[in-house]
Amino acid sequence: MSLLLSLIETLRQSPHKLHKADLAVAYAALGSMNESGFKLDWLEKKLNQMSEKKEKEEAGETRMLEIENELKDLKLKCSDLEAELEKERLEALAAKEPISLDYVI
Repeated sequence: MSLLLSLIETLRQSPHKLHKADLAVAYAALGSMNESGFKLDWLEKKLNQMSEKKEKEEAGETRMLEIENELKDLKLKCSDLEAELEKERLEALAAKEPISLDYVI
């Protein structure tokens, strides 16, 4: 019975707080209880849902890191392009100015 309560406690946790090892232990405990004759389809379903949530959480965190890195690169590129644009703007303005003949002798 304590094994069943332990499984339920595992499932009550947030997916964020669980580790894959915790889920592996829970699956092993569930398998052991099923072999002992307990019909715990409902618990297996909940355990599967928790595993899916954990996988989605990890995949989401990985994807967020990828997007953050990509965004950082794009911001750097934008900054570089803005600097290049400002340089070109200054050069174009300088090219529009008339040539001064003040110092011609």
